Amino acid sequence: MARDDLTRCYQFDYWEKRGYGRRMVSLEAWALAALQTLPVYKEDVGSPEKPAQLAMIAKAITQAALEQKGWQGSRQQLIAAEIGMLDNETHASLRIHRNECGRHECDPRLVKGVLVHMAISEFQLHANALSDPNLFPQLGGMTFEATLLSAKEASRVLVRSRGWCAGIPGDPIALMYTAVAGHACQLDKWQGWRARAATYQRVLRVPMPASQKQAS
Repeated sequence: MARDDLTRCYQFDYWEKRGYGRRMVSLEAWALAALQTLPVYKEDVGSPEKPAQLAMIAKAITQAALEQKGWQGSRQQLIAAEIGMLDNETHASLRIHRNECGRHECDPRLVKGVLVHMAISEFQLHANALSDPNLFPQLGGMTFEATLLSAKEASRVLVRSRGWCAGIPGDPIALMYTAVAGHACQLDKWQGWRARAATYQRVLRVPMPASQKQAS
């Protein structure tokens, strides 16, 4: 996305013409409010970059949720699912967002003696048979373009994982997160779903900002 396009995407008229309008603005404001309730990662406390980063993430996950097809629930719930994934994977770390993973971060592996980070972006996405090999390297980096691409990929992963677990007894959100982690909808095989589902439920209790209630 060129600089002029990035400038326009922050303007209400850009989204109004594309059918989003007040829905995009209201959901984005709620997403930002939800992100602001999360604990700030210890390295990021007091950073002047943090407000802009959270605003970028809010815009990206809202657009991704509005464009994603196949989600069995509201768009607000999909945004909450993305936040649950992001918060428990990287805590919205500025450094990880910049694609600056430490030696023990981002699922490191030694490949022919070279340290390779297998996970990328704030969502810690992994390449697999369903990933676009040309797109995957573009998911890391603190630009709006990379953040939006990673949010869209995270949305696709969440929708696909929820679909895999459809019909299996249990909480569909918990099952979804277990499938995202590669544990085949088996809650007893991995306990990481608990923290992600708890974040999902917690942010859904965040009220819509008063200004957006009035606007809508």
